[in-house]
Amino acid sequence: MADQKIYYWNGKYFGFIHNGKLFAANSKYVGWVDGNEVWKADGTYLGELAEGNYILRRTSAPTRPTRAVKATPATPATPPIPPTKPSKPSRPGYIDALEEL
Repeated sequence: MADQKIYYWNGKYFGFIHNGKLFAANSKYVGWVDGNEVWKADGTYLGELAEGNYILRRTSAPTRPTRAVKATPATPATPPIPPTKPSKPSRPGYIDALEEL
């Protein structure tokens, strides 16, 4: 299965999801995916997958409890950086969760 590319809402490439784990463009482990939810490596909630390639968080959502930290996975090969995508129009009530990483 191919890695899932992840972008900032502005269209810039962020990284990828490999075997349910979120990695930055340089293959640094930054979190994991559980269903449609994305958690940071320290167990704090990051956001939810949106449109398959973005991670957004509702601004009105209550703070989520921290989850147990998962073991750091093996570092995968760094894939080539894909071209930037067009910027997305703002989505009321949401922020680009990747901006805090």
